[in-house]
Amino acid sequence: MGFQNDKVNALRDYGVALQKSEVDRPIIELIDFINALPDYYTTSSCAGRVIFLHEFGKRKIDNEFVIKEHEKVNVEDFLSAGTEGMDGRIWLKQEPFIIHIASMTLEGAIKMLDLGIKCGLKHSGVFVFKPERYVLELNGTPSMAVPVVERGKPLVSKDYLVYLLKLADEKLQKNKDFRERFEKAVKRDFG
Repeated sequence: MGFQNDKVNALRDYGVALQKSEVDRPIIELIDFINALPDYYTTSSCAGRVIFLHEFGKRKIDNEFVIKEHEKVNVEDFLSAGTEGMDGRIWLKQEPFIIHIASMTLEGAIKMLDLGIKCGLKHSGVFVFKPERYVLELNGTPSMAVPVVERGKPLVSKDYLVYLLKLADEKLQKNKDFRERFEKAVKRDFG
């Protein structure tokens, strides 16, 4: 298909995701900036989040979000999420910022990757090499995953859950710092 056709399709899919409110609000400005660059486009992203994930089977589709927050944890929202009594397992997870960016050239991919690494996105790399595009993944590092409910029974006390939520929020804020540092650097170096 070629880079330009792939970009047109990716931007169409992004537009649909925006209309359905499936794009994390905190990352839209960065995505829009990258997508406006002639030699780049984004394929997927997450601003970073704290979630209760209900795991009720062995496949990825056997998971559902009970609650999800991308900006700041409201402890009361999580405490009142109604996880007790659910079959399976409930995880408290803090997941890092991640963005996949396609570049027309390997040099462009390396330039964007180097910038991300300098901004603290150390778990990053170029992982798709095709003649028509190079896809890089930039990842934040702060994360955590703790099972908090098993077969409807709490595994941790309320006090410890509050502690875990505050820790998750601190990690979410660190991710925000990495993401914002990267966004400023991209706008400076590519603007």
